[in-house]
Amino acid sequence: MSKVRFVLVGAGRAGMVHANNLVHYIPEGELQAIVDLDLERARERAEELGVKHFYQTIDQALMEEEFEAVAIGSLTFTHREIVEKAAQAGKHVFCEKPLAQTVEEAQKMVEVVEKSGIKFQIGFMRRYDPAIRKAWDMIQAGEIGDLVVVKSTGRGPGLPPPWIWDRKKSGGMLAEVSTHDVDAVLWTVGKCPERVYMEAKNFKAPEAKKDFPDFYDHYLVTLNFQDGPIGTIDGGCPVGYAYDARMEFLGTKGMIQVGQVEGNGPTLMTLDKTAIRDNHASWRYRFKEGYLEEMKSFIRCILKDEQPSPSVQDGYRAAQVVEAAHRSLDQGQAVVFPWKW
Repeated sequence: MSKVRFVLVGAGRAGMVHANNLVHYIPEGELQAIVDLDLERARERAEELGVKHFYQTIDQALMEEEFEAVAIGSLTFTHREIVEKAAQAGKHVFCEKPLAQTVEEAQKMVEVVEKSGIKFQIGFMRRYDPAIRKAWDMIQAGEIGDLVVVKSTGRGPGLPPPWIWDRKKSGGMLAEVSTHDVDAVLWTVGKCPERVYMEAKNFKAPEAKKDFPDFYDHYLVTLNFQDGPIGTIDGGCPVGYAYDARMEFLGTKGMIQVGQVEGNGPTLMTLDKTAIRDNHASWRYRFKEGYLEEMKSFIRCILKDEQPSPSVQDGYRAAQVVEAAHRSLDQGQAVVFPWKW
């Protein structure tokens, strides 16, 4: 096998990033069909990309198409059903974050994946961002000594769609927006948290308060690692000014910073002594290379029979941290991390 044939499920923003990468930038991948509950959207996206087939359900694609892998970009609460159907059919799975909206759902998905023996990769693309990957390598090499504090910031310019307001469907903003930050901290530290503490408020979405009083749009999470560093995650949407994703690693022998608010464009210096520079407008541009490299890696693992990373277990661990953080938020105090890794 020289190519991996994919069916994309979910033709929204994240799904189309993967679709475009498969069609235009990864010769070893081939997009066979697009699935979306909105059949008209599936048709339009297929026409845009020159993909011949489109369907309304994964069941139809499984019956009609010959392919090796599924790329899931659909809404969080649909992930489990699609993963189960794909795994039972022997299809490898690339699944966008978060894995699931609860630990219980995530655990069931782990069991299905491990029982089926398929290859599974969760879409934590920050692990494939060149700057974050280089920082990780430097930390593993001991260049800043032992880690003391790991900080991750993730803020979006706009408010996510209304379905995310319902924690039962999305797992909350921490899951839907900042699971990347959770995984990046866990991956860097490489240890199980001992305590978790979360504070959160709704500053900018008054329309969500009536039906979803537990909705929050800005938040801080602290992770205390046994025999390890302190981790902090801060997130917010909408912040308006930019898509803002940065990390800082403080060690006993130095510090590493990754990321900036400013984009890659030129800086305009005006006669009134003002400097003007574009900021990152979207996650699609900030992590363009990360999205491309994560899919390339997944395909290589299928072709070479290797285990993908990050794994379904990594998605499960991130779900554990999110649920522990929400327990802390609801109880108004730090909680002892209730799971073992």
